[in-house]
Amino acid sequence: MDNRKQQIAEIISLVKQYNINRFIFIFILIFISISTLLVSQNIVINEVLYDPTGADTGYEWIELYNAGEQSVNLSSWMIQKAGIQFGLVYAFELFSGYSIAPHSYFLIGEEFVSNTDLTADLAFQNGGTATDGIRIVSFNGQYTDTVLYDSPNSNNLPDDISSPGQYFAPDVDGGNSLARKHDGEDSNNCELDFFECENPTPGEPNLYPVDLAIYELNITEIEGILWLETEVFNLSTEIVDNSAASLEITVNNSFFNIYDLPEILPESYIDFFCELGLFSAGYYIVEITVNYLFDNNLENNSASNSILIGSSPLVLNEVMFKPVASNQEWIEIFNRSDSGYLVDNFAIIDASEGQISFSGSIESQDFLVVCLDQNLLLEIYPDANPDKIVEAESWTALNNTEESLKLVDQYETKFDSTSYEGSICPTNFSIERVNPFSDENIVWDVCQDSSGGTPTLPNSMLPFEKDLELVADGFEVLQNQIEHSVIIKNIGLENITDAVFICSIILDDDIAETEIYQQEIAIFDSLLFTFITEITPIGYTTFKYEIISIEDLNEYNDIDFSFYNNNALPFVVNEIMYNPNEEEPEWLELKINYFIFALEEFFLIVDEDTLSLPFSDNEYILVTNSNEDVQFLQSNYDLENIPIFTGLSSLSNNGEQISIIDECNNLIESFFYISDWNDDLKGISIERVNPRIIANLENWGPAVNVCTPGTQNSIFVQVLPSNVKLSVNPNPFSPYQSERTIFSFKLPEKLSRVTIRIFDLKGRLVKKLVDQTLQASEGDLIWDGRGDNGKNLPIGVYIVLMEATSRESEKVYAKKTTVVIGK
Repeated sequence: MDNRKQQIAEIISLVKQYNINRFIFIFILIFISISTLLVSQNIVINEVLYDPTGADTGYEWIELYNAGEQSVNLSSWMIQKAGIQFGLVYAFELFSGYSIAPHSYFLIGEEFVSNTDLTADLAFQNGGTATDGIRIVSFNGQYTDTVLYDSPNSNNLPDDISSPGQYFAPDVDGGNSLARKHDGEDSNNCELDFFECENPTPGEPNLYPVDLAIYELNITEIEGILWLETEVFNLSTEIVDNSAASLEITVNNSFFNIYDLPEILPESYIDFFCELGLFSAGYYIVEITVNYLFDNNLENNSASNSILIGSSPLVLNEVMFKPVASNQEWIEIFNRSDSGYLVDNFAIIDASEGQISFSGSIESQDFLVVCLDQNLLLEIYPDANPDKIVEAESWTALNNTEESLKLVDQYETKFDSTSYEGSICPTNFSIERVNPFSDENIVWDVCQDSSGGTPTLPNSMLPFEKDLELVADGFEVLQNQIEHSVIIKNIGLENITDAVFICSIILDDDIAETEIYQQEIAIFDSLLFTFITEITPIGYTTFKYEIISIEDLNEYNDIDFSFYNNNALPFVVNEIMYNPNEEEPEWLELKINYFIFALEEFFLIVDEDTLSLPFSDNEYILVTNSNEDVQFLQSNYDLENIPIFTGLSSLSNNGEQISIIDECNNLIESFFYISDWNDDLKGISIERVNPRIIANLENWGPAVNVCTPGTQNSIFVQVLPSNVKLSVNPNPFSPYQSERTIFSFKLPEKLSRVTIRIFDLKGRLVKKLVDQTLQASEGDLIWDGRGDNGKNLPIGVYIVLMEATSRESEKVYAKKTTVVIGK
């Protein structure tokens, strides 16, 4: 039995038992009514969903809340709704047993609403044209809580204090609820008490959209002490009570402190100022976050800033600002500290405020290179470490004249800056910071590395603590011996006094090394070291010089090479187009016989003009005059994978002296070509018969296929046969079955004019296959079995006669065989 029923029964029993005066009885009843009314006034409509998304039926709900300290029985209470006037929606039975505990919610919903305390049909009004209402009425009708929503109040609906009602909650969009700003708080003003809730909370606390915001954070240093200053804004129309919100501070992602905030008035702000304390030298990122339980927008709750105390851990270390067209601009940063750093959202800003933006990480005592194209940088600088390269998110072109650069983080804290005068630097060379560890008398200089830059690697100008450098200084041939000279220097900050010197040789294109000399040496500052070895056998020799010390911190400059040629042809001129057809370019082809891995360049000398060429790992190299000539050759021949270089001087049609020397001034070959080598034929190249044989008259001749740039020569032969050879395959063959046969020949001359005639057994000429055609020493000719009249010859045996006249000696060679034509 509920509390109220028990109270009434007990009172009636007492009246009968003790014959209590009726006036006292009436007083007691009035007291009970007043106390019940007071308790009932703690029940309010707390949230209602009257217009669900989509169909309303089955999804509407209403939430009641008990803001008091006692349970309230809902027996005989009613829920009403109003459009034109208030009418019954649901009535609790007299002894229903439903009650609401103190500070608790009671959810009444239709059949599809989850977790309800009571299921009932509701069908509230949706608003839209005039004021609608929802009301709860206590068991005795003495207490009501009314929510009026939408306007105008055309039907003069009353609220709890006036008729008609004067204040209205908003009409919410479908799917949104009408919710009390603060659970249980009722001012009898629907306009002030309710808000449109985009995220309904049936049976749970309402969350009024309060928005606290922080926009910026300032960090200042006063007499060595860091201070933090910010402003905290209340963007909502509700007050934030004292100590309801707090401010949390982290330094370098570690918790520092948390502070309770004072009261923040609606649409206002407070200043916040606190001491961070004394910090040692370093880079610090400070982040603050405002925390408030009912904040509905967390995206504006944080701000951060950075400060650099003492010397910068990160410095600009190398700049490529004047690259050739095939290269690109890039900038290197060096981390000279003992800690790794994230450099997300960092930037390099030039004098015109142009910005190079990038992100990444840089380890202690390591490098990070910023560029636009990582693959291109690795192609130009193959020794660079790809893990230490990042591609910029944006790039501004660097000036080739005067420029200034500064390195900043996302908060515009400056780490380093530099400026340069572009005229001091040659094209495609970087400038380097000579000593990135010192901020006194900062010096920049042109990179001394042969590649023009050292991205991701120690600067060429940077002194290591201990560093030996070895440089080959040439050699001198002494009859059957070679005297070598190398220079060994201490270029580090401290000297290395003991080391081991080793000399090894590599013959031709072998990959195996053979050690031929070793010596322990003492070094002070620098040393010119000489030693003698025997002359190597015939061939092209690579001498590898190496200095070894466990104290040496830089191994990149411990090895150097020199080269000696003893009657070998490691690379040669293989084909020359000196008298091309009109509108076609002159060119010559080089053939690489040995791939010398350490050789970097060699020189082509035409008459008195010298052209430097990089050594290639391609079998063939072409040299022509201009870029237009390169385009012509690539368009007309299959030269996609053949390197073509420009700078070739004009070739004389009457002959020219051509020489090749390597980087150690070894003569590889030298010869004079003459026009007779191609019978003065225009548009026909001259070809080398065998690229491993010296360039003399016997080893050159006109191409039989016009020219063969980038491929094997048409007159190439490994060894000339001692006599004439002629074979037929297949033999027999049947032209009636669409078969063909091939005449293969070998001649003891590099070039001959060849005639092949075919006779029947009566001696009649039936086919002249070729007639005085210039052919190489080896060749193949195809015959389809037809005679000179174009018809298939009859089945039978035929005699084949080949005659060849040497182009040089005019000696005549002849060879005869037979061929059989079958069915």
